[in-house]
Amino acid sequence: MHRRNALRQLAIILGGVTLTPEIMANSLAKASSGAVLTGFGADKLTLLAELAETIIPQTDTPGAKAAGVPEFIGVLVEDCLPAKEQKVFWDGLDSAQSACIKMFGKNFEACDEKQRIAFLTKLEQDAKGKPAPQFWAMLKGLVLFGYFSSEIGMTQALEYDPIPGEWIPEMPIDTNTKAWATMF
Repeated sequence: MHRRNALRQLAIILGGVTLTPEIMANSLAKASSGAVLTGFGADKLTLLAELAETIIPQTDTPGAKAAGVPEFIGVLVEDCLPAKEQKVFWDGLDSAQSACIKMFGKNFEACDEKQRIAFLTKLEQDAKGKPAPQFWAMLKGLVLFGYFSSEIGMTQALEYDPIPGEWIPEMPIDTNTKAWATMF
């Protein structure tokens, strides 16, 4: 790897790490203040919330809705993405709803869990081999990023350690061992 590329990638990573708490705070502030995001209405936010919750459902840890992922995605799409990618995302959200209605005769929110999973599996299969940017890749990436950079994702889904301790070269790992997070 060339030094210039390494420095560029390091700058991107550090920028993401430093901006994530700011973006999360902004999304929560807009959501709690009742601010209306211009790219979508309440119906799109509901659809986005249900899609996110289907991708990361509530189990023994809170799901995407509880972590504020839908609001985070709305703010991130509106405030951070170029207009072309915003259009891809919002049009993709509308197209997904239309495809679900065509597939099941009802909108995504009215589908049961089995139908939702079948629909998202179809979106995944349809997206394979297509060039970016595309809705499914954007949605999945934003849901994962939003969840695992939220306080809930970092402290309940991951093993939170604010001050990493010593290195244990032969640390026992079993099926209950979580990945580690050091910042939220």
